[in-house]
Amino acid sequence: MRQVRNGRMRLVAMVSPAMLCWPRIGTVSRWWNSSHAIPAFSAKLKIAAPTPCSSRRNRRCAGDMRALIAYSHPRMSREEAPHPGLPAVVIGGGIAGLAAARVLARHFTRVVVLERDQQVEMASPEEAFDGWERPGVPQFRHSHAFLARVRLLLLAHFPDVLDRLREVGMREIGLAEAAPRGLGVAPRADDEDIVLLACRRATFEWVLRASVVARPAIELHEGLSVAGLIGTVVDGDRPTVTGVRLEDGRSVEAALVVDTTGRRSRAPQWLAALRAPPPRERSAPCGIFYYTRFYRERRGRVPGGRPALVAGDLGWVKVAIFPGDAGSFSITVGTPVGDPHLKALIDPARFERFLGAFPTVAPWLAGRAAEPIAGPHTPVLVMGQLQNRLRRFVDREGPLANGFFAIGDAAYHSNPIYGRGVTSSLVQAALLDEALDRHPGDLRAAARHLDRASEAELRPFWDAAVAGDRRSAGGRRPFQLTNPRAYLAAMAAEVFGWFFDRALLPASRIDPIVFRGLMRVFNMLEPPDHLLRDPELVLHALPALARTLRGDGPAPAFAPVPRAVALARLGADDEAMQAERFGG
Repeated sequence: MRQVRNGRMRLVAMVSPAMLCWPRIGTVSRWWNSSHAIPAFSAKLKIAAPTPCSSRRNRRCAGDMRALIAYSHPRMSREEAPHPGLPAVVIGGGIAGLAAARVLARHFTRVVVLERDQQVEMASPEEAFDGWERPGVPQFRHSHAFLARVRLLLLAHFPDVLDRLREVGMREIGLAEAAPRGLGVAPRADDEDIVLLACRRATFEWVLRASVVARPAIELHEGLSVAGLIGTVVDGDRPTVTGVRLEDGRSVEAALVVDTTGRRSRAPQWLAALRAPPPRERSAPCGIFYYTRFYRERRGRVPGGRPALVAGDLGWVKVAIFPGDAGSFSITVGTPVGDPHLKALIDPARFERFLGAFPTVAPWLAGRAAEPIAGPHTPVLVMGQLQNRLRRFVDREGPLANGFFAIGDAAYHSNPIYGRGVTSSLVQAALLDEALDRHPGDLRAAARHLDRASEAELRPFWDAAVAGDRRSAGGRRPFQLTNPRAYLAAMAAEVFGWFFDRALLPASRIDPIVFRGLMRVFNMLEPPDHLLRDPELVLHALPALARTLRGDGPAPAFAPVPRAVALARLGADDEAMQAERFGG
């Protein structure tokens, strides 16, 4: 294995760092093709190099995506980790924390995970869904999307997790199955990369947790809350984190600390206590409340011909169905913040009556095709007060605190409606692995690497989420004439939003080329600007744009329903109905 790592490091010396920051910086096809010109390239890495990129269509990620990810981030089955001594400490035992522990075990002889929620052993995914209490993870029993990028990252880093998910009933949904009925998507070589995973969050985390518990190098301590960081300052330099302090007064020494505590992370307060500079932060409201209920299909009663993926945005409400493992699925309704008429969705009976108003959703529940997963008293779960938030823990001088890293929602959190949370966490876990591998023994350089790579990989999707939420709320990004860069960014966001709503989205329902391109971006296989940079995509979207501007655009996949009709089915209170009827 040492030869593989040395071979990889020698390759890095021959290819510029900017070209290796896949996929956002530089062009993948350029460095991929140039690497094939290096003599004995495959022999150096002990793997078969995938086919060079040659397609004009795929400017960023041509070739076999699975091979590209595996090549960029090779799995390292080290028998002996390179960092003996103090452990790496992970704060948080959710998906981001468990994934971080797995990759850190490749670099440290001991990894300690500290999880605040007390957990008990669960023998099956059903026990996990029914009895796993996660007050520290409010989204635990809400709908989750496990994008195609998740599957590719599991293949590259945690293939045992993917195999186990298949064993417990996780479904894989390919491009053809996800396509609108009658679209006729002709198979293409890279379509095998576009495979979503259908399972519940509880199932995914249960399998990932079991894989962590099975590794002797990783210690999972539950029921322990972290109160702060321990650090030292030498000669006025920035602090160096040397451990964590627990709520019970004990402390744990660490070689490095990784915060994975999610959107409610207290990292800014912890760093302030060490007199470290504050993280650079951006935030914007998501502007949405979520109502979710889980169901299970009744065998023999499920109507045929239903689409695998169902999602609709009617402006005044959003509705989506998320297929899960073992015959389960969830239905989520998203409503604008502060809409008093839709608060009645918290009642299970009204929730189902409301869904019965939507022809696209009704077949999933009609004729007792499905039942609530825990019986008629299965609650409708609510989640709100959501913010798109981005925190960066590195500035021009370097890391704010040496030896401190943050990944997952603690660093990049966006509206859950886009389904990027788990994917972003796994991407950052892989980038943390890469940073430590590229900079062994140099945590400052590793922190810079993680920050730059995360910015390149995730920032475009975060910006797109903020812009999408702003469009949904009917707002516009303010134009700052005194700041040319901000002005151009605002203009670009306006143009993209206009073209997406009137051309790309309608075209995806009738044109397989546009649908494929949209799915690649939705699954984080391409950056958002791919939708405007690919001339074939733009060309194929123009007929739909012309139809939309004429007023006869393609019919939406999700049949629209008037708001008043749905509210009548919901049985909103008389005052709300009167206000709705008379325009209040």
